[in-house]
Amino acid sequence: MEGHTNSSKILLGYFLANLEILFDKRASERVKALSFNIQAFTTNQQHPKFMENNLITLLDRCLISITKGSGDEISLAANTIGLMAVTAADRAHELYVESLPVLSKILNHGSPCSKIIECMILLAFFGAKNCEETENSMQLIWELIHKGNANKHSLSILPAAISAWTFLLASMDGRRLSYKYWKVAISYFFHLLEEEMDEAIGHAACEALTLILETGSLEKFSHRSSNITKDEIIERLNNFILKFKEQDHDQNQDYNEELDFISDVINLFEDDDCPKSSINIRGHLLTLSTYSQIIQFNYLKRFLGSGFEVHMMGNKLLQNVFDFTPKYHVHHEKLWEEPTVTYFVPEARTKKTRQRLFMSPNSAYNKARTQLLNKNRDLTKMGSISE
Repeated sequence: MEGHTNSSKILLGYFLANLEILFDKRASERVKALSFNIQAFTTNQQHPKFMENNLITLLDRCLISITKGSGDEISLAANTIGLMAVTAADRAHELYVESLPVLSKILNHGSPCSKIIECMILLAFFGAKNCEETENSMQLIWELIHKGNANKHSLSILPAAISAWTFLLASMDGRRLSYKYWKVAISYFFHLLEEEMDEAIGHAACEALTLILETGSLEKFSHRSSNITKDEIIERLNNFILKFKEQDHDQNQDYNEELDFISDVINLFEDDDCPKSSINIRGHLLTLSTYSQIIQFNYLKRFLGSGFEVHMMGNKLLQNVFDFTPKYHVHHEKLWEEPTVTYFVPEARTKKTRQRLFMSPNSAYNKARTQLLNKNRDLTKMGSISE
């Protein structure tokens, strides 16, 4: 217990020291402090007292780094805010509300990097309280997507923007989506598949269209005049995948595998079936039963990287997203053997001494036997609870 207390104090000290460094005028020092925060949050090592008392201060310093910093500092600060959204479950909405004005301004009028897009989407995913707030964030990203052909910078972040929009769409119930926001979505993604654009853009557009199919609300993603049907979307997707594979894309095995999976999903949709996937996480089985869940899983896994499994095992917020409850079992041997007590007993007192040492209720033998029985009982209870 004392060792745990000391470790907790040391961790709190590190957090507080790095928070102080974020006020430093030297960008190089601020980058080091942000890197520490990312490593700690990625491995789910947040400190409850620090999170309670200093969360908004840390958020403010990160937002200042995003608005006034440059290069690595901006990316690291945005990454830190995204991780804060993942780890600060009960205060995610507060983070969302506090960050929205700054991030909205950058998305609308600045030149956001992919990490800022990611940060905005994670804040909305974990912090938005209702469909309106989620769709508001989707609109911000959608406006950025429509700038995609306008300039070189926007084109470079287009795959990240489409993937982020798709990730939020995966969290929505198709029946609750607005009828007025997404009327050009299908035609826009159709256009991207027709253009000779890079692999990442084509893959992102494929994911978006496949997810739109799963929502079952095609009328919300196209104008009545266009009257695009489910069969037409499936045909367009299959044509793109076929064309992609006919070209020389063997060097990008990841895209090939992901498009193969999308092709399998489309075949399931044609049969009115749903994709299913089972993933082993440290011996515990996670079952994904919709394409929406698979989109969410892949996005969060990419974001958390090496820390994903740690969060899945210990982060209640993430477990709730996937309805995942690790089952811990206590493994022990049942010790039912009789205890033994060895004494040197002079021969002259053997009988009387044996009676005192072994037969008396307060004898050492009976005390040891009682302790062993209690231990067995406790272990059995622990095993029952874990199951």
